[in-house]
Amino acid sequence: MANITTTTAAAFIPEIWAQRALEVLRSNVVLAKLVTKDTDLATFQVGDVLHIQYPGTFTANDKSANTAVTLQTPSGGAEPTVTLDKHKEVSFLIEDPARAQANQDLMDRYVNAAVPAIAEAIESDLFALYSGLSGSVGTSGTDITAATIRAARKKLNDNKVPLSPRHMVISSKDEIALLGDSNLATYFANARSEAVAQGAIGQLYGFTIWMSQLVPVATGTPSSTKNLAFHPEFAILAMRALPDPPDGSGARSAAVRDPESGLVIRVTSAYNPTYLGVQVTLDVLYGVAELRDAAGIVVLS
Repeated sequence: MANITTTTAAAFIPEIWAQRALEVLRSNVVLAKLVTKDTDLATFQVGDVLHIQYPGTFTANDKSANTAVTLQTPSGGAEPTVTLDKHKEVSFLIEDPARAQANQDLMDRYVNAAVPAIAEAIESDLFALYSGLSGSVGTSGTDITAATIRAARKKLNDNKVPLSPRHMVISSKDEIALLGDSNLATYFANARSEAVAQGAIGQLYGFTIWMSQLVPVATGTPSSTKNLAFHPEFAILAMRALPDPPDGSGARSAAVRDPESGLVIRVTSAYNPTYLGVQVTLDVLYGVAELRDAAGIVVLS
């Protein structure tokens, strides 16, 4: 093991690790990329409450010549609150930070091992919002079929949910069931050959189909799988940066925001004299909430 000192520890650059961690985080989430985001690099504390403006529905008014426009307050507007009560972290020790930072493969081993746990926590908290949705289609214990997806489409249509973008996140068992659905065989063979070659379902009845191993299952007789069909307005993921370490603490940190997914992650490093290495912490601060009940339905299977 190389001798690690506070001098060599200072060579650790949190920004480099944060950018790489963000790339891995983005690639390990599904639902977090699809819902509405409210993210910012402004620093907040655990427990802070955000007030999210949701305007509701406007009405088109008749306009006569030489008359003023009609100012209106939209109906059905709301101001849901999101509490930043989810603070998740993964910490580990690097005994040779200079080597780890200079070697992309070695850095990736650390990051690829640490970040999925954070991604799973975010995804699980978002999936848990299914319990607040009032609408559902499908039957518990029965795999999803083409007819189930059509029923989900009709329900969102009846709720006047925008046609695009719409997503459906399904379990691994339901993905296999759809790939083997005889009613979709011709479509997959002719229009979506990659579904057969690569297992990529893609678009069905206006939904982009995604598979996640984290779709909740309520154990029972029968067990009930809680797939989701939704427009991004069904839920919100709010993420904020955490404060920098205090001056003089010897710790350094960097928070970065992904412009593509809206995810925010912080990396903090400090020399740990007890373990003679650099302690690295990856952490996120976020909150989740249902935004518009009509824009999401549970697809039971």
